[in-house]
Amino acid sequence: MSLHSRRASSEVLGYLEKFPEAGTPVLHWFSGSFRDLNRAINLGCWFSVGPAMLASEKGRRLAARMPRERVLTESDGPFAQLNGEALMPWQSGNAIGELSEIWSLPNEKVDQNLRQNLKTLLKDV
Repeated sequence: MSLHSRRASSEVLGYLEKFPEAGTPVLHWFSGSFRDLNRAINLGCWFSVGPAMLASEKGRRLAARMPRERVLTESDGPFAQLNGEALMPWQSGNAIGELSEIWSLPNEKVDQNLRQNLKTLLKDV
């Protein structure tokens, strides 16, 4: 289940703690505190990141701390914008270059990692 927790990460995580069998949580564009990020990681949450999120310094710092085996890409388009232009769903792959810098890995390795993550997530559903 994709969860939006903007300005409510602590509360959302509280519900996930109360209802651990609710499904596999994917936190969309997580922007909470580092403390809440650690809570989410301990709860087994997954994370979806996109080009717009990774354009901010806080988004990059959060992504750097997310478990690489639980990160997926998304665009949040056409709602999110980058450089004044609406992002489209097919632009989710633009996050690969940003993650490559953040993780200090070649684009090809990041792409392989993300593809494997999606396969793993879908296998568990």
